[in-house]
Amino acid sequence: MKKVAIIYGAYQNGIQKKAIEILTESLLDYTLEYPVCFSADEITDLSEYRRIYIGTKENNAYIAQNSANDLSHPEEYSIRVHGDIAVIEGSDDSGVLYGCVDFFDRFIVHCEHPNTDRYWSNPFEQDWPDFELSSRPSIRQRGIWTWGHVIYNFKGFIDHMVRLKMNTLIIWNDHPPINAKDMIAYAHACGVKLIWGFAWFWDTNCGKIDIEQAMASSDKILAQYQQEYHPLGGDGIYFQSFTELPTEKIGDHFIAEAVTAFVNKTAAGFLNQYPDMELQFGLHATSVKDKLDYIRRVDPRVRIVWENCGSFPFSYIPDDLGQFDETCDFVRKIAVLRGAADRFGVVTKGLTKLNWQEFEHIQGPVHPGVSSNWMKENRLIRKRRIWRFLQAGWIIHADKVWKMIRLLQQCKDGDLVATALVEDGMFGECIMYPVALYAEMLWDQQSDVKGIMQRVALRSNVTFA
Repeated sequence: MKKVAIIYGAYQNGIQKKAIEILTESLLDYTLEYPVCFSADEITDLSEYRRIYIGTKENNAYIAQNSANDLSHPEEYSIRVHGDIAVIEGSDDSGVLYGCVDFFDRFIVHCEHPNTDRYWSNPFEQDWPDFELSSRPSIRQRGIWTWGHVIYNFKGFIDHMVRLKMNTLIIWNDHPPINAKDMIAYAHACGVKLIWGFAWFWDTNCGKIDIEQAMASSDKILAQYQQEYHPLGGDGIYFQSFTELPTEKIGDHFIAEAVTAFVNKTAAGFLNQYPDMELQFGLHATSVKDKLDYIRRVDPRVRIVWENCGSFPFSYIPDDLGQFDETCDFVRKIAVLRGAADRFGVVTKGLTKLNWQEFEHIQGPVHPGVSSNWMKENRLIRKRRIWRFLQAGWIIHADKVWKMIRLLQQCKDGDLVATALVEDGMFGECIMYPVALYAEMLWDQQSDVKGIMQRVALRSNVTFA
């Protein structure tokens, strides 16, 4: 077995540093020996090594001299393998990172399973076949929505997002985590945007909200942001208000009318001071679906992120498909509600949630990512029972998820945020098959759904419940 050398373009850059880490970690599953790592600026004889060149044209001279690609889209990559040389080129740093991920998920896995009666062979104990692949994301902003207090290992959580080529994390908290700056720094080093979520007059029972009090509280909400969240950094704010209800009124007020007025008033204060801010309005469709003329008036600078839009994949239950066609029609309508260039987003479901029968608001900041191994191991055992149920539904109804993502891409081929609710599912400890399947559908809308399902099932870092 030949030794392996990684020839990198930029190590000090956090994202390409992460790419080298992923290559090294994955290689050790096959070679049992650390690969050597050289900067592309170093001149050395590597003829005795299998070589993996990674970087962009700008920071890796070998790639600049041998590239035959015009990688012009963000996060795009190409992989080329010939003989003992593999070249992983990115249009940018994230493209390099995702190219390294898919070097294993698309090429090495292909070599592992040669479709013979051997079933499996070590790709590093055989000659590599020639291989070429270029890829870029179908959905530009792909990620996860979760409550922060059920992230028991934030580095593992973000690492698993990288393995799934996800780049957006929305974390909802009762209070900002005490290690929020550490979380942001780690996320950015992995090419992940971190959006902080907090309540603008949201509660577990929105029906008890005082609309008049909300309308008078815009200045207090801005002050809370400036005191608690702005010093942390991050990439934007996600908020929810009083729309999480099955009825269209609170008292004598139409929710759609009241929330539009409230959001516009409050958002104006934010955007007057921070005009480039990513401001996301988490909107539950159940209370406003018949009053969209009001929602159309939401400030166009505010991104509406829709949830509870109908049946699966907007439902917690994968078998809830009774109104799938109606849900598709509704999504088509809201996707262009404020015009073709509308800043739009969705939160889909069916991938674990909090136990609302046991939920209590936490009265102070927490430290996500500090949990005992005993606690995590035992909690994962319990969560597997839930994942087994959800996994069965995803296997049967994956085509519905694929169709919904395709619809979103067609309606909003541009400024779209697509996130999935993955909370209290031990994602920091393991990547369950349905989450990996969802992520790959967000990245690749060119392949057929059966091909994606098979490809994801072959990954060594994917777990079946």
